[in-house]
Amino acid sequence: MKTHELGRALIELARALQAGPSLDLKDIVLQSATTARQTSTTNIAVNLDTLIDLARIDKSQWLAFIQENAFPIEARPRDASRDILGKVLRYLEENADARAKLKENVIRKTGQASPELMKALSFLLRDSHDPAHKRD
Repeated sequence: MKTHELGRALIELARALQAGPSLDLKDIVLQSATTARQTSTTNIAVNLDTLIDLARIDKSQWLAFIQENAFPIEARPRDASRDILGKVLRYLEENADARAKLKENVIRKTGQASPELMKALSFLLRDSHDPAHKRD
């Protein structure tokens, strides 16, 4: 390996570390792309479980969460909590800046939203830059 190749690899490592949550170095677990692909079905199951928890959150809690984060999401009176969840997920998927700001807020405070909501969103946002969780 040449010095420029190592430099590029270190830059990529720095980007990956900055994209994830701020952890103590002893808590970091690195895995190869092969290992990540092999465990992706487990990750899917965990993420689906989290989505199920998010779907159980009350509509009023979602509305408070949207207001607290100043998301430009319109919820109609007949929208169910799952409809609002879909709108929040779409908004965050399309707006990387909003996702980054939300991630900072989750790390910085517990917020007025329910602990279940904050925990689930923190978990989902933690994995947002993990290559094993990218959509095809």
